[in-house]
Amino acid sequence: MSLDIIDLKEFYRSPLSKIVIDTIQKILKSLRQAANRTLFVGFGAPFANQTQNEILLMQAHLGVLAWPDSQNNRAALCYENDWAFTDHLFDEIILIHGLEHTQHADNLLQECYRCLRPEGRLVVIVPNRRGIWVRSDKTPFGFGQPYTLTQLSNILKKSEFIPVEVVRGLYNFPSSTQLGNLGSWLFECIATRTLQKFSGLVGVSAIKRVYAGVSIKKNKKEQRIAVPC
Repeated sequence: MSLDIIDLKEFYRSPLSKIVIDTIQKILKSLRQAANRTLFVGFGAPFANQTQNEILLMQAHLGVLAWPDSQNNRAALCYENDWAFTDHLFDEIILIHGLEHTQHADNLLQECYRCLRPEGRLVVIVPNRRGIWVRSDKTPFGFGQPYTLTQLSNILKKSEFIPVEVVRGLYNFPSSTQLGNLGSWLFECIATRTLQKFSGLVGVSAIKRVYAGVSIKKNKKEQRIAVPC
């Protein structure tokens, strides 16, 4: 069973999405910094600001929806290894419902690296492999490739990003019933202090590092000519 953009849109209209939106907004508030140009990759519509210079990029295999509306659309469809942007365009790129649903994570992160300015910031939020939410297909986090913090950090380092900050969240149960909400509240009070590794989401902020090259001086080799006797 696969996920598409309509499934994501319907989930974020459901009662269960409220706690997810609140949690992701808190994670973003902790990890983001001031930026002139921001790109959301995956499904960032519930979290992007219509009044700021923010653009949405949605993956071709999931589909695309107009955002904020069809007349003022700032959302585009993309292939994960071919974005229609120039190099070093964005100060910040945010991956939400992006990395876990990509078919080729290396290609996606290479495009993030190319389109970020030097020292730009990449914010990635993914479902935690150890969390409860990946075990429920009632939410988008039950689909795709979840990550542990170690796995996420390693794949970011492999693509030349330096992780600098980590925020966890979503310790509640994936339930919108009153009993589920009560149990979620009790579990969250305990888990945020003692069971952090079992959070539903892991958020990481990473910096694009650009290392200056060192010029290499070519040594002039003595030219030797063989002369016949």
